Amino acid sequence: MRNLMMLMALAVTLAAMEPVVTGEWLVKHAGDKNLVIVDVSAPEAYEEGHIPGARNASIELWRHGVGKHAEVRSAAELQAQMRRLGIGSDSKVVVYSHHLDNKDLLRATYVLWAMEYAGFKKSALLDGGLSAYTAAGGKLSDTATAEGSGDVTVATDAGMIATLDEVKASRGKVAMIDSRPAVFYFGAEKQGVLKRAGHISGAHSYFWRYNVTPNNRLKPKVELSAMLEEGLGLDKDAPLIVYCTGGLEASMNYFVVHRVLGFAQAKLYDASMKEWANRDDTPMRVFVWE
Repeated sequence: MRNLMMLMALAVTLAAMEPVVTGEWLVKHAGDKNLVIVDVSAPEAYEEGHIPGARNASIELWRHGVGKHAEVRSAAELQAQMRRLGIGSDSKVVVYSHHLDNKDLLRATYVLWAMEYAGFKKSALLDGGLSAYTAAGGKLSDTATAEGSGDVTVATDAGMIATLDEVKASRGKVAMIDSRPAVFYFGAEKQGVLKRAGHISGAHSYFWRYNVTPNNRLKPKVELSAMLEEGLGLDKDAPLIVYCTGGLEASMNYFVVHRVLGFAQAKLYDASMKEWANRDDTPMRVFVWE
């Protein structure tokens, strides 16, 4: 009876896992059955020290180059990757990074988006990354975790991706968020990887770092709602397209609007400005706030 009660309590705990978990939560639950921990930082960082039991899956394994931009990998590649990580149909997944730089945090939110695109939604972000885990008393390991043998079956959702043609047709009709620093949105500076400066006409400027504190902890939900729903006037029941330079920055804003605030119709323009601003047939605006 006691074992049965423990199993029932564990099932309730996992079923109720929120999109964001704390370091304290992970220290307590790291050994839970069916919990898979994914470290998305570079292999050398993983080798120096990671959460015990975590498996490494850096960003290159989730996306690939297509011309001048990058896109999420194929269904077959995503399935192979997720099975190698030990993800099964009954798994719960926590994704984290080492926060080595700004991009490291974004790699975690992109991987969460890629998993959802692959049809797997039982995942969460470790708020504050590796340092949050150690601050909560968690110990690190430098021993690599053996590859898993998960049985997850991938079914990609094309509706989560905004294509070039869809973005063209959506201008002036669908709300959009430009996730880059405002200086690039405004067009005061041109990014070296882009042919043209500015933003997609009609898009709002909302730098992804507005979502987090200086130590990379997610801001309270009420504050995020105040900025995005009240401040920008976005409707969570309406379509929304999120973009950035190449997909990573937008993945953080997507995570916030979709997973945290409940914007059910949000889409990520995966190719983003590395596709849009490197063409000559895509309208852009400079020196304007919209």
